[in-house]
Amino acid sequence: MLLLRTNKLLRILTLSQFIELLGAAFFNIALLVYASQTSNPKIATTVVVIANTIPSILQIGLGYFADKANDKLYLMISTRIIQATLYFLLTILFGLSMNNWLLFSFIITINVSSDILSGITSLATLPVIKHIVPAKIMLDARSLQVSVMSLVNVIGQVIGVTFLMFLNNNFSSFSALNALLFLISGLVLLISKKTFNKKLQITSQTTDSISKSSFVTSIKISMHMVAANKSLMNILFLFTLLNLLVGSIEGLISLSLLQYPTIYIQSYGFSLSLANTALAAGLILGSFLTNDFFKKFKLNTLIIGLLLFLMVLCFDIIYLPNIYVIIISFFGIGYILGKISPRVSTYVMTSVAEKQLGQITGFMNTLVTLSVPVGQLIFLSIANSSTVNNSWIGIIILSILLTIYLFLYKRI
Repeated sequence: MLLLRTNKLLRILTLSQFIELLGAAFFNIALLVYASQTSNPKIATTVVVIANTIPSILQIGLGYFADKANDKLYLMISTRIIQATLYFLLTILFGLSMNNWLLFSFIITINVSSDILSGITSLATLPVIKHIVPAKIMLDARSLQVSVMSLVNVIGQVIGVTFLMFLNNNFSSFSALNALLFLISGLVLLISKKTFNKKLQITSQTTDSISKSSFVTSIKISMHMVAANKSLMNILFLFTLLNLLVGSIEGLISLSLLQYPTIYIQSYGFSLSLANTALAAGLILGSFLTNDFFKKFKLNTLIIGLLLFLMVLCFDIIYLPNIYVIIISFFGIGYILGKISPRVSTYVMTSVAEKQLGQITGFMNTLVTLSVPVGQLIFLSIANSSTVNNSWIGIIILSILLTIYLFLYKRI
């Protein structure tokens, strides 16, 4: 919080991002509610879930467009205005009489388009942060932003559902509220545009080969840079595998708890929500509390710590299931992951050229995003074809192999 008080530009940028992310979280949950009210809620909900993954998978392409923009601030302001316009248009569409599935297709298209624009501006923000935050406190700045994003993901949907209930499921009014949030987010930056431009160096006359490269050529250049940087490749490999493992435990715990009703706190649903809340709370606190016991730990030490919590969770479920150990393990995993994510982001920001920052970050985000469903597919398939415990054993084996690898590779 001290960083926000002392750095005015970071405070303005974070406020704008918070409002924008709130708007995105609001409508993502509203879209699921709308899908549940269609004539075929199962198909509609499936379409929503699949559509929501598209912007994340396209991150590498979005990074290209973010890097091509010379005036990042103008890009952020204009995209927020476009997003506001899209949701104002949706407000009008809700008031028209049309086929429900046709309206649903418009809603999906507008929401995905808005999320894609948010992805571009998120990646365009990184070079701006490099200009407004000194390198020595970059980790604190990224930790703060990760905690804000995690907080919005947790509270945004809850607040969104509450507002929707307050409006008696009036999706037209809710869409107008969403448009207003994006408009306010853009205005926050627009009002401070002169202050930002004094600090930023807008390279509108740049003629470097990367900025002139085609999309495919630019991707090849970025991939070559990643491959040439062994430390970056190693971090990318480890971070992707970590997210594969952590993304898998949420699905597996829902299956494991079904087998042990005697360990429930009140009920299955309440016990599961406690575990997932502990993971989210740990992630938020881990990224928010920057000056704690783990501050001086190296990245490989933090990863080993996360893997140890993961193995404790696995052994507990296999041999002596205890809901309190599960909750504590989930919190520990989230807390350390909250430490690791900002460090990975900071390393990329400080070691990658500004003109390729968006695309390389986008490439990493795409890999990390894809690793979660891949991990769930692997371990849930094992659980359904044999036993859930075999999936936990698989996670233990992979965690041990990663731990050995980290002891052998001590450069991070």
